[in-house]
Amino acid sequence: INYANEKLQQKFTLDIFRSVQEEYEFEGIALGEVTFADNVEVLNLVEGRMGLISVLNEECVRPRGNDSSFVSKVNTMNKDSECLVRDKFYRDYEFGINHYAGLVTYNATGFVSKNQDTLPLDLSECAKKCTNDLIYSTFQNYGAEVASKSSKPKKPGRRGSGSLVRATLWTKFRQQLGTLMANIAETKTRYIRCIKPNTYKKPLMMQQGMTIEQLRCAGVVGAITISRSMFPNRLEHDITLDRFSCLGNSAYSATNEEKKQDDARNTCRADVEKLLFKLLKSMETVGDDGTVKQAYVTGKTRVYFRAGALEYLEAQRLLALGDNAVTLQRMVRGYLQRRFYLLWKRSAIKLQARTRCWMCRIRYKAIRFACIELQSWVRQGFAKDALMERRRCAKATMIQTHWRMMVAMVYRYNCIQATIRIQAIMRGARQRPIYREELKEWKEASLLENQVKMLQRRLEEAETRRIEAEKKAEGTVTETVVVYKEAEAKPGAAAPAAAAPAPAPAEGVLTAQQKTLMDESGKMLEYLRKEVFKLRSQNSQIRTDFDLLKENNQRLMDANASAGASFAALNQHAKQISRTNAKLMAEINQYKQQVSKLSLTQIELKEELKMKQATYIAEVHSRLQYQKTMKQIVDTIQARCRDEWLVEVIIAMSEDCESA
Repeated sequence: INYANEKLQQKFTLDIFRSVQEEYEFEGIALGEVTFADNVEVLNLVEGRMGLISVLNEECVRPRGNDSSFVSKVNTMNKDSECLVRDKFYRDYEFGINHYAGLVTYNATGFVSKNQDTLPLDLSECAKKCTNDLIYSTFQNYGAEVASKSSKPKKPGRRGSGSLVRATLWTKFRQQLGTLMANIAETKTRYIRCIKPNTYKKPLMMQQGMTIEQLRCAGVVGAITISRSMFPNRLEHDITLDRFSCLGNSAYSATNEEKKQDDARNTCRADVEKLLFKLLKSMETVGDDGTVKQAYVTGKTRVYFRAGALEYLEAQRLLALGDNAVTLQRMVRGYLQRRFYLLWKRSAIKLQARTRCWMCRIRYKAIRFACIELQSWVRQGFAKDALMERRRCAKATMIQTHWRMMVAMVYRYNCIQATIRIQAIMRGARQRPIYREELKEWKEASLLENQVKMLQRRLEEAETRRIEAEKKAEGTVTETVVVYKEAEAKPGAAAPAAAAPAPAPAEGVLTAQQKTLMDESGKMLEYLRKEVFKLRSQNSQIRTDFDLLKENNQRLMDANASAGASFAALNQHAKQISRTNAKLMAEINQYKQQVSKLSLTQIELKEELKMKQATYIAEVHSRLQYQKTMKQIVDTIQARCRDEWLVEVIIAMSEDCESA
């Protein structure tokens, strides 16, 4: 890339700096020695006989060629070159080159191996047979170049390693670059320098140091320096005469026209020298050696101006053109003023004619004005009548509108009330069966609740009776057993007395008592057994009833819960109905206020109608008075006016007014 940039910089140097010198030599202008930076030494270092390309190709051919030996040979063979930089801190495979843009340090690692990376012959042959036109044409040209180079005769006594040297990458690149530069040299070159203003990539921001460095590296600074040091401005002879002949005598252009037939170029150059010598006499400078240095130099086809000379001529030209413009303006203004004078004269004549005509028509206009005034009064009366009629119609329409609106609002209010009444009746008819059903359910629930309470009370009383009966039965059994035990114990206690003599009937009585007691005890026990069985049966029945009551109680509680939910829903619905009722009452109050306002508006409109009626009556009276006055005016004009035509016109107008 740097090699290609150096070649392009050399092309730029040849096109800019050397072309300037050639142009000055062609024009016959003595140009002092101007020094400028040239990169020929850098190009000799790269592509010279002992340059980098030759040394690298030789290392590629050598059996044990490497990168370090390549750098060593370059430093040895080009030690006198100022462009090659050798630093003691460089390694064996590093070297530096002072390019036109600045110092660049190169790392030669891999130079030899990369330079030998060539395209195999079988691959190139395969590419030549490709069906793609671009690849086919490219490799055909490549094959033709290789064949032409390989067909060159070899000198005797030299080894056949030229094909290897030519096949390196750097050799191919140099050949392609040479072809490119040859093609560029055949064209008309235009240079475009792209300058990067800042490194932050932001708009409206410029880093001066970086920008100046880019301009210096691109050679723009050098081109501007040599241009400003000698002649920054130039013009051709005919353009110079055409632009600045207005500053000199008018004879230049005439003599120039006369002498063009013989020798136009010499004549034009002489005229330019005469003109510029006179104009730029004040800008001459005297050197240290006493020589006079003019502000311009005349060449064969062009005039070269030093710094400031062309600007001075342009300023003087602007001043001269300003003076000429003033002269032209003076003449044009005089011509315009003469035209205006003639125009004003013709206008004055026409104005006098029109004034006389106008004064002749004054009396006609006076009569016409009187007629127009009379017509305007009559039309004003008609227009006022029409206006009042329209106003009355508009007010009547407004009264009708408000009355119809009030009737419609009353009808709407009655419809709303009827609708509300119908809705209330329908909602009542729909809610009464529901209410009766819910009331019936509530009564049944209350009755069931009372029955449950009565059953619970009866259950408690039965339980109490059962407990008392059990206690009573247990007490009776206990007393019977005690009595029986006492009866058994009495014969044992009386045994000692039995030894004594006693009468026989006493023992028989005790036995009867015991039997009686035993019978009674058996009957009592049987009775107690029956009572216990009966109580147990009652207890089981009561328990069954108690379970049924529990189930009924649960059902009643569920019914009570559903009744409570229904009651809450009814309560919510009642609240909603009450809110709707309140809203409707507010709307009714609003409608009442609107009706009151409309009634007030109706009263005001009636009052206004009365006032309009009075105004209409007054206008009728004024109309009658107007007709009387018109009749008096017509009679007066007939009695006093001598112009019969005017009297007839006024009478006809008055009749038209009365008929209208």
